[in-house]
Amino acid sequence: MTQKAFEKAVSLMDAANSEDPNVETADGKEWPKELLYSHRMSEMLERYKPQADDVAQLAIRGQHIQRWKSPRDDYPMTREGYHQWRTNLYKFHAETVAGLMAQAGYD
Repeated sequence: MTQKAFEKAVSLMDAANSEDPNVETADGKEWPKELLYSHRMSEMLERYKPQADDVAQLAIRGQHIQRWKSPRDDYPMTREGYHQWRTNLYKFHAETVAGLMAQAGYD
């Protein structure tokens, strides 16, 4: 895929994570929590594997996409509830990132 599609996908993911109502402060600046997390993970990947392909870069950028939309406390506070929450998160994150990537021009 083209560099333009990659940059568009990253931009769409950042826009989606910018909607996070939860805020954290880093380096004296307030950030939407999941936007900050995605930037930190991308920076970590760049440090450890600067030659990572686009797929790895997009996967790490989108691994917590809009996570606040599925709070842990919406599920029973049991082991089974935790596993159900995580399984639903996997699906939600994959579908959300896939949709954003399609908008960016990926098939």
